[in-house]
Amino acid sequence: MGLGLYRIINFNNKKFSIKFFNQRLPFIYILFNFLCRKFIVNPNINDKEILQFHKSGFTKIDISLKKEIEEYKDKFFINNQNQKENLKKIPLELDKNYKKDLAIKIKKKLSPLLKKLEKYFNCEVFLSDIEIWRNYNHNESLNLNVTHFGDHFHQDSYTMTYSKIFVNLMDIDENDGPLEIIPRENRNSFVKSFNYKDMNNYNLSGDKTLIKKNVGKIGDCCLFSSSQIFHRAGIPKNYRDNMQLILVTVPKKFSNKLCNINDEKLFEKNFELFQKFTKPYSLIKTIRLFFTLFKYKLNG
Repeated sequence: MGLGLYRIINFNNKKFSIKFFNQRLPFIYILFNFLCRKFIVNPNINDKEILQFHKSGFTKIDISLKKEIEEYKDKFFINNQNQKENLKKIPLELDKNYKKDLAIKIKKKLSPLLKKLEKYFNCEVFLSDIEIWRNYNHNESLNLNVTHFGDHFHQDSYTMTYSKIFVNLMDIDENDGPLEIIPRENRNSFVKSFNYKDMNNYNLSGDKTLIKKNVGKIGDCCLFSSSQIFHRAGIPKNYRDNMQLILVTVPKKFSNKLCNINDEKLFEKNFELFQKFTKPYSLIKTIRLFFTLFKYKLNG
């Protein structure tokens, strides 16, 4: 009953938020992100990637995972049952021993970025989840009533303590359905131009110049704040292989569960371990999270 009521309130808040704030988030998350950007994060870091991330909500990062991907790409496989079901988004699987080795190498390669993000967030930042999947073409690109893999513009309903890194597992161009992003500075223009009402109710013929596409080479990485910016998965003409890395911002004294995640378990969806710090389910919990981060910054 309580969760059902929350979902109704949450839905209503998103409609309110789109109308008055041009964002598809619960109002309490919009407020949290505003206060977090004003009082917690440090945008005055002399680093072009962090400055771009703060301004636009996304940035290409000067780290390539090409070597790691090429080492393991022949070891990815698709479960036959998933293939039989004709799904349009299918996880790419990996033997558990390879999972552990790949996770260790990814964390090592991302270490310089995580240190920069910790200075920006004034808090610890952990890699908490790894997902690998393939998106297939479908013929419903104009049907906003059906979504297969987040292929309609939306914002993720999390606070800005939740970030993502998209990694290209193949060379990706316009034909491969790249991730499409609306920079923060284009958000108001996007909502107006596309007459955006919700993820299944907007004008498909809006101003395409407002959209940035994550095209690039195998191993290229794009860091983005999926709660702060509108984004969608493009529809490939054939298929597209992706890796998604979830980053979580959390005070060190609360980080035991995250920093002790077994490397192989990074592939097993650890939402319950980090939802407290990324998706609080009430106004009180959201306020409590803000003051926890604010206090940690002052005492850090």
